[in-house]
Amino acid sequence: MRAGSLPLELPRFHPMRLPFFFLLCVLLPLAGRAAEPQPPDVAPIKRWIARQDEFHSVEADFTQTRALRALRSPVAIKGHLWFIAPDALRWELGDPAKTIVIRKGPTYFLIQPAKRKAERSAAAGVGKKAGAFAMMTFPLAKDYNDFNRQFEVLSVTAADERCHFEIAPRDVQERKFLQAIRIDFNTASGHLIAFEMAFRDGSSMRNEFSNVKMNQKIDHHIFDFDFTGYEVTDARE
Repeated sequence: MRAGSLPLELPRFHPMRLPFFFLLCVLLPLAGRAAEPQPPDVAPIKRWIARQDEFHSVEADFTQTRALRALRSPVAIKGHLWFIAPDALRWELGDPAKTIVIRKGPTYFLIQPAKRKAERSAAAGVGKKAGAFAMMTFPLAKDYNDFNRQFEVLSVTAADERCHFEIAPRDVQERKFLQAIRIDFNTASGHLIAFEMAFRDGSSMRNEFSNVKMNQKIDHHIFDFDFTGYEVTDARE
């Protein structure tokens, strides 16, 4: 040993401490490793979608709440809807109605009574549009495989008779403006409780349903509308 150098002392392990030392060697790397997230349990969604064929008609009140970055507080408006499977729908927002959406077969009409204007759209293209037509596709998907092709499930929580799940569209163009869709439904009856869309610009639109009547008779004349005096135009693709 050179003069002035300090002696090098190696660690000494007591024979009885060796198992504890090796245990630390195994556990410490695991402690620093983040737990991998578990995929959401999609079983409640699968059961809910499988029940969609049970619903032949729906009538309900709803409250639509819109939150915009330009507004200090959200704006809530009440409305009413009627639906008969597979393709008859009437959606009225406001009392008296400020906006009416009617579907009869392959055609949708977006009606603005105050302006005496109506816009006509093909049902096949409605599912790709945001805004007024965003909730007008019934059912959400024909089966779970169809649902899974359209949406990515972000989270699922279920408690009592309520299930809440959050999804995002798989379509790249839709994801540019739509951040997430949040849906609540009753696991016992299967009826929709709430439907919310959160947009990339920070705005959102939420519809909460009440007084839901399932599979009761609805007069088909409710889906008729007199367009006399209205300017009816075709929506742009």
